[in-house]
Amino acid sequence: MVRKWAKIEKGHLYGWKKTQSDTRRHTILSSAVKKDSYATIVRRLNQLKNVTRDAGTKKTTAKDMLFLKKKFKK
Repeated sequence: MVRKWAKIEKGHLYGWKKTQSDTRRHTILSSAVKKDSYATIVRRLNQLKNVTRDAGTKKTTAKDMLFLKKKFKK
């Protein structure tokens, strides 16, 4: 089933992969927030979480969204 509302483009998370270590993913996301914005990166992670059917990806994106919230949310 193709979800036409989802516009996920390759490379918009700056090299983020679910198989990377927590430290590496957090470093990538922190630099991505500096390049774009907190809201943009969280939206992209949330969109990936909602579209994917892989349980591992859902768990990792949720964990990384919590990391971003603790680090950047004011």
